[in-house]
Amino acid sequence: MLKSFVREIMGTAPHKLPAPRCLRQFAGKKRVLLVFADAEDDRASRQDDLLRKAHMRFIEEGIEVFNVAGGGVFPLFDDPHDLDADELREDLDGPQPGEFGLILIDRDGKVKLRASEPMRPEEIIGALATMPH
Repeated sequence: MLKSFVREIMGTAPHKLPAPRCLRQFAGKKRVLLVFADAEDDRASRQDDLLRKAHMRFIEEGIEVFNVAGGGVFPLFDDPHDLDADELREDLDGPQPGEFGLILIDRDGKVKLRASEPMRPEEIIGALATMPH
């Protein structure tokens, strides 16, 4: 919780943490959006609804979307991949189980966006326009 509070105060500057090993399969090919969620938190269902409405837009932008809930990682749109929830949380300094969080990882494996509240797809995709290519 303290980490989340500090991030809120300091802003959402990109992290220089190495990409988790389980995300290397996307390196150079796809961006990855991770939604850390808890079934008890209505922010997770609000975010899920927003993302599902923009399904085709995320495909066009080459963004794989996954829900990280409990000890599992579940694709929102496509086929399952072998991803480790604990590795993602630890390596990306992600929210603890039960906390909501959103992390966008670019093709180069760097974290480009973090949020502790649901975001509209336009905001997420808009953040890509500010990224250097």
